[in-house]
Amino acid sequence: MRVGIYARVSTHDQNTLPMQLEKMREYIENRKWKLTVEFEEIGSGAKTRPKREELLKMARRRELDAILVWKLDRFGRSMADLVMTLNELREIGVAFVSLTESLDFSTPSGRAMAGMLSTFAEFERDIIRERVKAGIANAREKGKPHGRPKTASHKLDKILELKSKGLNNSQIARELKISRPSVIGLLKGQIIPLPKEKPKTKVITLYLSIENNSKFIRGKGKVRESIEWSMLKEYQMKKLPRNDYELTFTYKDEGHLQKQIDVLHQEMASAADLRNCYIETNFYDKVNDISY
Repeated sequence: MRVGIYARVSTHDQNTLPMQLEKMREYIENRKWKLTVEFEEIGSGAKTRPKREELLKMARRRELDAILVWKLDRFGRSMADLVMTLNELREIGVAFVSLTESLDFSTPSGRAMAGMLSTFAEFERDIIRERVKAGIANAREKGKPHGRPKTASHKLDKILELKSKGLNNSQIARELKISRPSVIGLLKGQIIPLPKEKPKTKVITLYLSIENNSKFIRGKGKVRESIEWSMLKEYQMKKLPRNDYELTFTYKDEGHLQKQIDVLHQEMASAADLRNCYIETNFYDKVNDISY
């Protein structure tokens, strides 16, 4: 019979490893079995045990007839894991022996013990399930939250914002570091806002001439000062040589731009008229060679 040995010790119990291997080799020799492979692992509470998985793969490939371990708790991560593994080995016809507990699942009494372990594992799962249900019911009665925190649902506004910008579900998931199914679930039944158009800007050169209505009136200096600080300033005014200004307009379309220019012209004309002055203006787009 081809046998594979599996020995595992905790980090703080490494000194017992040679003793375990020696006893298991003696057992194999006494039973006239053939030692095919030995696997050793050192660690405490490891979720993954690569050597154990390699041993099980050999058993699944029918390269072993039996697996020998020092103790049951050295082989299984939990009662449920141990029972599931033993059932799998039994189904593929590989015997399992635990030396310390004198358990040999290739014998009738050993198979009976395996059945009892399955019963205990099921009992353990039932107890855990009942405790979880009781805990949830108690939390609900007290109004306490339970389950995983709803981290993705707190990002709904940001999801809608990104969706309105044209991003697809995968791009949104990567951007917000959440799963794609979460994005899809949160978007169900939501009204996606239309993409917001970015406002356009244009630099317009303004020629502004201010003259007095009569040679007896001296108000055009005050008018220019008033226009500059109360009207042109909001268009990021930049003074140029002579009577020119560079203004920056923010607009949606050409109609909106023309309306802003017309309103500005009217306001400047009204300001000049209050001091018995008049104005002459020319709004000019140098880039596109357009006058307004």
